[in-house]
Amino acid sequence: MSTKEKIIEAAIDLFYEIPYGEVSLLQISKNASVSNGIIYKYFKNKEELFKYLLEMISERIKQKLENISGETIEEKLKSYIYLNIEITQEEKKLIKIFREGQYKFVDYEKHIKKAYLKKLEEIFERRLNEFEVMYILGSIRFINISYHSRDIRYDVDFLVKILFNGFTNSFVENLDEIYNRNLYKRVILNTENLKHKFLEKGEKLFGLEEYHDVKIKDITKKLDYSIGTFYSFFQSKEDFLIEIVEKLKKEILFLIKDNYDNELDINKLHTMYLYIFSEYYKSESYKYKLLRDVEFINFDVYIDYLNKIERLYIDTLEKNGLSISENRIISNILLGVQHYMGIEIFFTKEINDIDKLLKNMSLLFKNGIKKLD
Repeated sequence: MSTKEKIIEAAIDLFYEIPYGEVSLLQISKNASVSNGIIYKYFKNKEELFKYLLEMISERIKQKLENISGETIEEKLKSYIYLNIEITQEEKKLIKIFREGQYKFVDYEKHIKKAYLKKLEEIFERRLNEFEVMYILGSIRFINISYHSRDIRYDVDFLVKILFNGFTNSFVENLDEIYNRNLYKRVILNTENLKHKFLEKGEKLFGLEEYHDVKIKDITKKLDYSIGTFYSFFQSKEDFLIEIVEKLKKEILFLIKDNYDNELDINKLHTMYLYIFSEYYKSESYKYKLLRDVEFINFDVYIDYLNKIERLYIDTLEKNGLSISENRIISNILLGVQHYMGIEIFFTKEINDIDKLLKNMSLLFKNGIKKLD
């Protein structure tokens, strides 16, 4: 193995185990058993090395997608999905690194999306609009990671069936039916207590800055309290972050519970949920980033959130008469759309017309992608 290859392998191992902000070139050089200075012969800084890894996995994904097989659109799409599953299994370390990088360096997300889209349009033999792409690609990418993270297998045939045919019998004809509803968000009543003030300031700091860059003294300085006061509530910075995220998780789960209406059909309900989340994050998009960051800082907290929100979504689908495993797939389609909606509104900023988004998603939930002109 060459020196450069040793450096790259050591970097992959460290970035996989530790968040980007906490990895140093010194750690990488030690793990690679090379002198600290030799790294600079190949990479001028940590960011350049990290981006090199993002480019590496992007190229491997593109190469993997060259192996699509099948005669019909359905067969080719299944092949596309299986190839995505394979690359996630074969390159789990680089895939996780890319998931952290897609928020920090959004140009790489745009780049890989183009590669995914190119192959999808070859499969469908036509141009796909931005909402079709979010529906089909958001679903496939999210489900792949969601299930792989929890070591769960899923029925690819059923996923393809839903992507082509939808999963409801109706669509939202008039968005005012959603906009004119009373939608609720729970708030904490006793916000003047000192612990809440710490959590509120920490939420904004961690959301607007990198976790690694935020120091406990930054938080206490903003509140004009001592570091000792901080430690009377929290054992460490990570413990502090976990409490912030637990508070955020409760807010989001309550959004789903409190705005659930059994009288609404599935399409209207989940189109409404997309609207609710766009409104929730609109003025405080840092909350979206914070929830994404926790995956790379404390994976167990992220998985707990994923399990709970998936369970709630499955419950909203009970009346469609499908099995739990089938409703789990539909739930993850819906969560995938929500996830990539967040990326494209708040990170890549490629979508800004929420009305158009909701109308198109409602139609896709009903018809699937195959029946659209």
